[in-house]
Amino acid sequence: MNNQELRQLFDKLCNKLFVHLPNPLDYIDQINNLVFLKFLEDKDDVNSAISKHKQNGKSFKSLFADSANKYRFSEWSRNPDPKAMLKFIYDELFPYFTKDIPGDDREPIRRFFSDTRFLIHDELVLLEIVDIIRPINFCKLDADVLGDAYEYLLERLSSSKRLGSFRTPRHIIRTIVEMVNPKLGDTVLDPACGTAGFLLAAYEHIATANSSEVEEKTLPNGQKYSFGHGNRLSPEQWKYLEHETFYGFDTDPTMVRIATMNMLLHGLNDAQIIRRDSVAGGADEFEKKQFDIVLTNPPFAGAIAENRIRSYLPVQTKDSTILFLGLVMKSLKDGGTAGIIVNEGLLFTRNNAAKEIRRMLLDKMDLQAVVSLPQGVFNPYAGVKTSFLVFKNTGKPTEKVWFYEVENDGFSKGTQRHPLPDKNDIPDLLSKWPIKSESAKSWLVDKKKIEENDYILTASNYKTAVGNTDSHRDPKEILKEIEEDQKIIQNSLTKVKKII
Repeated sequence: MNNQELRQLFDKLCNKLFVHLPNPLDYIDQINNLVFLKFLEDKDDVNSAISKHKQNGKSFKSLFADSANKYRFSEWSRNPDPKAMLKFIYDELFPYFTKDIPGDDREPIRRFFSDTRFLIHDELVLLEIVDIIRPINFCKLDADVLGDAYEYLLERLSSSKRLGSFRTPRHIIRTIVEMVNPKLGDTVLDPACGTAGFLLAAYEHIATANSSEVEEKTLPNGQKYSFGHGNRLSPEQWKYLEHETFYGFDTDPTMVRIATMNMLLHGLNDAQIIRRDSVAGGADEFEKKQFDIVLTNPPFAGAIAENRIRSYLPVQTKDSTILFLGLVMKSLKDGGTAGIIVNEGLLFTRNNAAKEIRRMLLDKMDLQAVVSLPQGVFNPYAGVKTSFLVFKNTGKPTEKVWFYEVENDGFSKGTQRHPLPDKNDIPDLLSKWPIKSESAKSWLVDKKKIEENDYILTASNYKTAVGNTDSHRDPKEILKEIEEDQKIIQNSLTKVKKII
């Protein structure tokens, strides 16, 4: 099955569920659950075959051994009585995967189903859906084809304004990941992971850096990027990449399942995608855990109850954006690097909490870049003005900050965001980033100047400070024009006086 065929299959599933469940998040979640159940059987069969082939004395305990065979997708989905099938799913199947499933290594499966809601109540719709999914062996599909088709499915989330926060634009994610540059051996966290876009982009970045054969691809906005399969990675390195590299937290149980599936269908079976509120709640094992790389687009809106805010965060405030920025700073290992999208207000607001987090960012981190994004990057579901920050935990304060003002990102600025590849500043941003060169769109500013300006970090505040001759006219030329205009005005006044 190729990419186009798989996309058509997902379209077919969505169309059948849309009338029954009009909310995209609901019907994608149900597809997610059923695909996962089929994937479990396909993966179990592969592991069983490998175990028999090796004959190394180690016994593989099948998820569907003995009496559990009835929980195989291929078994229960063939029930000729759709009412009985639906009852089996509610009464037996889901309880098995949440409570009764044997084995200590089954925790990710239990976690996936712990908050699952099965919303398909129409028996005939259920029958049609399982008949479409049953013939597919997901373990025989190429991971790139499968992952790409699933990303295509997730694009439907963008059709709902309420769900826009879960989908950061792909070209912005790739830009930030390229600038942060995660490497093999790093641990990578997204504390507000949504559909896991940042984690997957980091994975592809690392795999490409360890590939001898690299393909150049182009995004709809004309932005080019390299893609490789990681063929130079050893089995041990692949194991580390799959099992110990990626961590994602999200408060929404549905998004946790979707992110888990997204990672799984890209070949990352054991990424740690966990339901967790990163900035609120009681103490847990992750509060003191630090990471080499943090990449995130946290929620901009919403206030957190003061009694729920995690006590270890450096600035205590109800503002979730400030809390997340503080969290990212606390989550970085020594030498670690972060890329975070923030609403523009955080960079210039003069309230005490916002000013304090900016001061800490400059004093405790090396703030390397502030990249201003054009208004409307998150259209059609959010018009908020945003920037992203790149900073490193060097143990030393910031000396200079490099600002870049992206005026165009390769898409139109209206609500529909049509591709305009000839209007895209991002390639220029990425070309200047390695040496932080100055231009009409980029400038370096001393920390002292920022301190004197209430720690304000909006790019436009310092644009005139560069004195760039490419972007500013000669003052003498301007004065000459003013003098000539004054002469014209004076002559006109003289004529008016004569008339009067």
